[in-house]
Amino acid sequence: MTFAEEAEQELVRLMLQNRNGAFSKIEKSNKGENIVIKFLARAGEPTSPKCLAESLNLSSARIAVVLGGLEKKGLIVRDMDPDDRRRINVTLTESGAKMAHAEKKEMRDKIIQIFEMMGEKDTKKFIEMTAKFVGCSQKLALKEEGDQ
Repeated sequence: MTFAEEAEQELVRLMLQNRNGAFSKIEKSNKGENIVIKFLARAGEPTSPKCLAESLNLSSARIAVVLGGLEKKGLIVRDMDPDDRRRINVTLTESGAKMAHAEKKEMRDKIIQIFEMMGEKDTKKFIEMTAKFVGCSQKLALKEEGDQ
């Protein structure tokens, strides 16, 4: 087995081992209401369901279900676009914006606690290696796009 294959197995093992850890909420919110709330808060402007589906890599059916749940909870509103009556705009309500802010703060606080536990040296190394991992991932994605 190559070092890369061993590293992949160890990464998967660590992720499974941590599935009930501090960041298990990330995995659970990946396809649901939290990710939509966070996206809308980051966007800061009305967004179409189609844009949400494409940006979050979710089906239009899944987005419709999620938006329905968020609307029932009073976290979003769906309005007709005044410039194009065929288009629907999704906007956070004040309650939705407060929820997004609270979720962001909770995640930030957890990350800071973990980095404090790791210490400055290991945190800097982690950030450096994560940046390198992301850069390689982006290069691979560009290569795959070019191959198509």
